[in-house]
Amino acid sequence: MNILIAGAGAMGSLFGGRLKAQQVEVLLYNRNNPHVEKINHSGLTIVERDNQETTVPLKVVQEISKTDTYDLVLVLVKAHATKRVLEAIRDSFSPQTLFVTMQNGLGNSEVIAELFPDNPSVAGTMGCGASVESDGRILHRGWGKNYIGQSEDADAQKKLLEFIELLNRSGLETELAEDVQAVIWNKLFVNVAYNSLTALTRLRNGDILNTDEGQDLLRRIVTEAVQVAKAEGVSVDAEKIIAKCLKMGQEDIGANKSSMLMDVLHKRKTEIDAINGAVAKLGKQHSIDTPYNELITGIIKVIEANYDLQVD
Repeated sequence: MNILIAGAGAMGSLFGGRLKAQQVEVLLYNRNNPHVEKINHSGLTIVERDNQETTVPLKVVQEISKTDTYDLVLVLVKAHATKRVLEAIRDSFSPQTLFVTMQNGLGNSEVIAELFPDNPSVAGTMGCGASVESDGRILHRGWGKNYIGQSEDADAQKKLLEFIELLNRSGLETELAEDVQAVIWNKLFVNVAYNSLTALTRLRNGDILNTDEGQDLLRRIVTEAVQVAKAEGVSVDAEKIIAKCLKMGQEDIGANKSSMLMDVLHKRKTEIDAINGAVAKLGKQHSIDTPYNELITGIIKVIEANYDLQVD
């Protein structure tokens, strides 16, 4: 299987490195930056849970050859960059190429379907986590299960099953989801809970829970998201979701620096519109008040717009 990964950030690097270590034909596509240059020059170093390090030769390109054929494109760019990045390479694939998005937030699959209406596409979520420690070096710091929705196209489904087998062989536990929308919302609850709060407080995921105030904020943010999910037709129990989010922060992803925290620390545009902002937007459509998600979205946008004016 010939795989292209769009995005060479922490998660694109993790998936690409793990697949490449299993001798899978995988290529990453990303704009050039110091992280990409380091990977191309010296390989990607993955630091695992026990601090064991693996360095994998990996190639990241800035252009896609139209003569190459790709069985599957895994989309792992930031949600706000999906349209811009994929538009630049929209003529590079055959109608048989399967697109898989495992990005954060809502709306990514719709953008892909709009750009590639003749291609099969499926959405999924990631339970694993990673962060870039330094150029060419990532920390694998989340070990949950990944889920991918099923395809109604028989050939695409066959590719999907092969892809999932490759991910499992690489150590990234993945399975097909019967109800992918429920899975996407369950991942969104975790992102809503941790990404924005860690970006605002500049804390690791688990440290949000060190105070009663932090736990209370998480509860209120997630409760609003659950109300919106129910209005969207997703069957979900608020208390069970909150308990799951708390457990994940205490056990599974506590040591991880969220992607939104890393964006703020590096003064980059965040995915707030696809996460807390998406909850607030859908809340308005369903006449559901989401004051906590609206406030947090607004504060993150103020931070984004004024990176150059921040006081040291």
